[in-house]
Amino acid sequence: MMFQEERLLKILEYLKQHQSMSVQEICTQFDVSRDTARRDIVRLVQEGVVIRTHGGVSLPELQKELLSYQDRLIDESESKQRIGKAAAQLIQDHETVILDVSTTVQFVAEQISAKDITVVTHSIDNVGILSKREDLQIYVLGGYLNVKNRLLYGPSIIDKLSEIRADKAFIGASAIGADGLYYPYEEDVRVKREMARRSDQVILVADHTKFIGKSFFRLDFDCIDILITDRELPSEIREVLDQKNITVIE
Repeated sequence: MMFQEERLLKILEYLKQHQSMSVQEICTQFDVSRDTARRDIVRLVQEGVVIRTHGGVSLPELQKELLSYQDRLIDESESKQRIGKAAAQLIQDHETVILDVSTTVQFVAEQISAKDITVVTHSIDNVGILSKREDLQIYVLGGYLNVKNRLLYGPSIIDKLSEIRADKAFIGASAIGADGLYYPYEEDVRVKREMARRSDQVILVADHTKFIGKSFFRLDFDCIDILITDRELPSEIREVLDQKNITVIE
């Protein structure tokens, strides 16, 4: 099971040697579907580091962007790994934990060392990561499959969450401002709010890039107890978190 970040790095390595790569080659090399290969291409094109060609991608004339993007990918993936490790250490044996859909939460899933836990999730990737382990139970929140975001969604997610009691919930955010957490879809906020309601402790995992962006639907800071991040927080956010007695682990 490979994260998109890791695949993108490998695609870039391949491009440096061969100048171009087809969708089919991405599928074969990484054993992924055409949809996944296309998602990878879209992300690289959006970042401006490759040029889309008929049937695949090739390197632009200028390599400068490529190198800085590659560094950023490595950097982001390493910082998410550190956040994931710090978060996973909070999980005790025999606990029930809810894992949200987010790449940073995936790193939490990867690093869990606690035994005999029950994991509740609606993320296909979390299920993929944890299914290799035989000493834990996975409860999948069922619904419709959103192929692009690799999650299950729909009213049944909230219905099922309302019947669960968890020790901890680990959630992500698309963006974080001084007035709360932000998400692109209204349903995201409803699901996170229900996860918070059903858990004794809510841990938000977010790398520094989340403190710059903007998104649409807001969730109040009151829903979270702990924030784990990789760099110093902007002072205005720090002040709000202090007022609300939210523990920050940097």
